[in-house]
Amino acid sequence: MQSFEILIAQVQHKNELVHQLLEQAYETEQKQLDNNQVTKAIEYILENPYLGFFLIYTENHQIFGQILMTKEYNIYSGLTCWFQSVYVKKNHRQKGIFKKMHKEFLKYAAKEKAVTKLYVEFENKNAIKVYEKLGMVRTDETIFEDDFVFHPVKIINLGQDCVTRSTSNKKEIEDLIKKGKSILGNDLNQQLKIEYCLNNNKNSFVIAESQTDYLIGLYFLEFSDWRNGLILWFYDFISSTYNNGLISMMISSLLNSIKQKQIKFNSEVKGIRILIDKSKGQRLEQLLEVVGLKESHYYIYYQKSD
Repeated sequence: MQSFEILIAQVQHKNELVHQLLEQAYETEQKQLDNNQVTKAIEYILENPYLGFFLIYTENHQIFGQILMTKEYNIYSGLTCWFQSVYVKKNHRQKGIFKKMHKEFLKYAAKEKAVTKLYVEFENKNAIKVYEKLGMVRTDETIFEDDFVFHPVKIINLGQDCVTRSTSNKKEIEDLIKKGKSILGNDLNQQLKIEYCLNNNKNSFVIAESQTDYLIGLYFLEFSDWRNGLILWFYDFISSTYNNGLISMMISSLLNSIKQKQIKFNSEVKGIRILIDKSKGQRLEQLLEVVGLKESHYYIYYQKSD
């Protein structure tokens, strides 16, 4: 009987991780990734584990499956573990390998008291069936995005007057939240996870308009192994900023600043995604279309930890 292990990938696993990512991208989305860029991306993730880690399935020291876990720190809900880059080698499918990796992933999420999420291509029917069979539930969320690498969108410039800043100071965050009603309807009477967010704020921020000091929204960073760079995820914009077009101006200004590399991050930004919950009945989608963002081709699924 073959022995198997499920491990967190280390440097010695780099080459096989790269190889499987190249295979996965072509099989699932017919994308031919750049080998050098993917290699650099894997090296960066392995060197910066706060961004996430690869969970790998091995038999007799050979890798036959992998999952990349990335973390979202949310001041309302705490930690979300996203799993992506899911791949099992063709000749080892239908043997329960993904199910074993998924079980280990849920153990980690449960230990961290986190929910798990993933996004999946509309057309990937087989993967969707697997996720639903494992008890994952499709959400009402959708993604609007500007992918600088694969599907760049022409950005409409609404002006550069809205300059943004981020803060990780607890008192500042509390004061900013008090100033406006959140889309989610949260206020400080509820149990916000501000401490959790601040204690793990290497990839989670709030964003505010610099002149009025008014909270606009929240965002977190995801490192993309396919793009060798960061993707900025925005969520929970403040509804009372809609009417004056502040969000449109902010996003337009931010997109242009990032593309012109006026805003510096440790790694280059390769895309922006706005997470929208359609069940909330907001009209943010119209503003995003004005700015030039387009709706993605992903469904989002989630699963609560046991």
